[in-house]
Amino acid sequence: MMQFVFCHGFGFDIHFWDHLVPYFSQKNCSFIDLGYFKCPASPLNFQEQTIIGIGHSLGLLKLISMYENFNYLIGLNSFVNFLGNDQTLHGIRYRELTALKQSFTKNPVQTLKNFYKRCGVRQFVNQRMTSHLDLNVILSDLEFLKKNYALPPIPTLILTSNDDSVVPKEIIEDNFLRPSSPQVQVDIIPNTQHGLGFKKPLEVYEKIMGFLNDKVI
Repeated sequence: MMQFVFCHGFGFDIHFWDHLVPYFSQKNCSFIDLGYFKCPASPLNFQEQTIIGIGHSLGLLKLISMYENFNYLIGLNSFVNFLGNDQTLHGIRYRELTALKQSFTKNPVQTLKNFYKRCGVRQFVNQRMTSHLDLNVILSDLEFLKKNYALPPIPTLILTSNDDSVVPKEIIEDNFLRPSSPQVQVDIIPNTQHGLGFKKPLEVYEKIMGFLNDKVI
């Protein structure tokens, strides 16, 4: 039996998956809420089965840090080193991250709305949940973005977009297109910005299942 474990990215909640999850309606699914709106999820207990982790953006890093028993990993607009290994790239993104943290400290709700727009998911801007934003969790995870995790040696699919300004192609190449990551397959779904899974959910589902079927689960 396959168990799909979903973890949304920075600044979202489990409703990020509302468009994608209906395609998994016949499958066993669990969801992790990172608690940005004061609804953190309880720890999950997995049975003896095939576990597939699906993380959007920071969600992949969270899955890796929380659990060790995945058989397959899927990353949507994801990374394992948000700042990058390259020294120049790291410096640029460190300064951007510092500015973002300062902006959240001054005006968290407006900064989150601006972040949604940058992600290309304006539909989230008007959600009332922004009034329940937990700034402590937001600021903690902005610090978490400075960490660098190694992918476990299991088959991993990274889906990215050609127009993602949050996790651009330079980070995808820096993180995953390396001799040290032979287990990683990178694929592009164009014109989705930083909203894969929420945008083009059918194509994302087909890419995921095609990848898993090729691995002969």
